[in-house]
Amino acid sequence: MKRFTLFTLCLGLALSVMQTPTTAQAQPAASSQAKRTIGLIDMAHLFKEYKKFSDLREQLRNEIKATDDAAKKMAESLKATQAKLKAGTFAEGSAEYQQLEAKLISESTKFEAFRKTQQQKFLRAESKIYKEVYLEVVGAVGQYADYYNYDVIVRFSRNAVDETNNAQELIQNMNKQVVWHNSGIDITDQVLKFLNDKYAQTIKTANGPGNPQK
Repeated sequence: MKRFTLFTLCLGLALSVMQTPTTAQAQPAASSQAKRTIGLIDMAHLFKEYKKFSDLREQLRNEIKATDDAAKKMAESLKATQAKLKAGTFAEGSAEYQQLEAKLISESTKFEAFRKTQQQKFLRAESKIYKEVYLEVVGAVGQYADYYNYDVIVRFSRNAVDETNNAQELIQNMNKQVVWHNSGIDITDQVLKFLNDKYAQTIKTANGPGNPQK
C-alpha cells in the first residue's frame, strides 16, 4: 500500500510539473531586434532656419560687398582712362596716347583677373559653407536617429500641393517622393532646435564674459 501511494504521489508531482508553465514558457520571449522605424527631415527648411547657416552666409555677403566696392573703384578708374583716350587730347600714336593705351590695357587685364579670382574665391567659400553645415546636420541627424533607434531618415519637403498656385512649384510638390506621412516621424523641428541651441551655446562661450557681444 505504501509503495502504491508513493508511486501515485511521485506521478502526480511529475504531471504537475509538466502542466505548470515555467517563467520562460509563461512569458513571450523578448525580441532581440529593436523596432525598425523611418524618420523624415525637411533639409531645405532646416538650412533656411539654422542660425549658423544664416550667419555664415551673411558674413560671405559682407565680404562680397567689400569686394564689389573695390571692383567698382577699379571700373571707375578704367572708365576714366577710356574717357581720356577718347577725348582726343593726344594724337593717336603719340607717346602720351600710347601711355594711356598701355594703362587702359593694364587696368582692363587687372580688372578681369580680379573679377574672375574673386568669383572663384566666393564660389569655393559658398561651397565650403554648404558642406560644413550639411555635414553638421547629418551628424546631428545621426545622433538623433541613433538615440531614438531610427533605421533610416528620408529627406522630404513639408510643402503641400495646396500651398502654391505656381505651376512649376505645383509640379515639384506633386512629384515629391513622400506622398503622405505621419507627422510624428518628421524630426525636422527637433534636429533644428538641437542645432540652434548648440550654436547659441557656442556663440555664448566664444563671446565669454570679457568679450563684447558680436
